Amino acid sequence: MWFGYNAWPKLLVTVLIVFFPILVNVLQSMRVADRDLVNLARAYSMSRAQVFWKVLFPSSMPALMAGLRIGATLAVIGITVGEVVGSQIGLGYLIVFGQGSANTAMVFNAIILLTIIGIAMYWAVAAIETRVLHYIPRAVTA
Repeated sequence: MWFGYNAWPKLLVTVLIVFFPILVNVLQSMRVADRDLVNLARAYSMSRAQVFWKVLFPSSMPALMAGLRIGATLAVIGITVGEVVGSQIGLGYLIVFGQGSANTAMVFNAIILLTIIGIAMYWAVAAIETRVLHYIPRAVTA
């Protein structure tokens, strides 16, 4: 209600829900990065920024992509919560409206659409991940 009834509150809720899982994944991956590579970079007189961009950032890319996969599905939840709380359009509003008018079909259709959107976003992030992390070998399934 503080930010009005436009797109900003929905965006803010979505960003807050998505931000922390991604942040935790990336920080943990940087914490467990190969210290030998960091020490080697320092031995070559790299600055802190160079160590970050040349060693830590590339080593944290798999964790970033894992966080983005989690965030893609959480974004659907975040936007739906934002629409449920204060909106007059969107699938979250349709769920609340359908529930209030005892229209079960509307509620289930909105939930099915949200599920399809979540799966599509997950697949999109997975496709981006295979494109970005092409240098990491994949496990071969028999």
